[in-house]
Amino acid sequence: MYRDDYILRMIAQFGAIIRYILGLYRNGKSPLVRIAIDNAYRDRLGIGSDHVASLSDRQLLALLRFHNQSEDWWSEGAYLAALLTIEARLLSDDGESDAAAARALLALQVVIECALAAPEPLPEYAPTYTDLLGLLRDYVVPAPTLAALLILCERQGDLAHSEDLVHELLAREPLYWLATARAFYQRLLARSDAELAAAGLSRAEALAGYAELDRIAPPAHPPMA
Repeated sequence: MYRDDYILRMIAQFGAIIRYILGLYRNGKSPLVRIAIDNAYRDRLGIGSDHVASLSDRQLLALLRFHNQSEDWWSEGAYLAALLTIEARLLSDDGESDAAAARALLALQVVIECALAAPEPLPEYAPTYTDLLGLLRDYVVPAPTLAALLILCERQGDLAHSEDLVHELLAREPLYWLATARAFYQRLLARSDAELAAAGLSRAEALAGYAELDRIAPPAHPPMA
């Protein structure tokens, strides 16, 4: 019970900080936003913004877990992803597009890891993958990140987006991602018509997508005539 209360207090605290920083951002107070974000990183991780931006998602999560050795690290990870997202928007506004993309990508990778690990929906302050992909629309998102996002989208029932991600992976390296695509369509076809319809898909579309895979490489064991 005490642990649950502690987690709720931490989530409330993180949410209040994000709302405060967003307020500064919306009021055009860019220098104060940069200072607030840098202070927030230092408070949670002991390092500043420039150092955070130089880390990979694995390094950032490892540092997070070092400072927060509990099963609820994902709530703090979502908080860091929110900070990175605000910072990405600020940098984009200031014309620093490459720096903005680097932070948006790191935020996307972190929020995917947190959402996959969390036993419940991420806190309200967590950025959505849709918003982050919007920030990255002019950049090529690494294939491993798209593959992790595929898992998350499918788990959350965003099947249409999942199918788009499969197509994107196949467009990059058809043979490498073929087995992933086959497994995805097999899982898709195992769903009911109602589930498919709720996700904006039809069984005919799923069957057509599955059949298209044979154009890349025929199945190892074709069905008997």
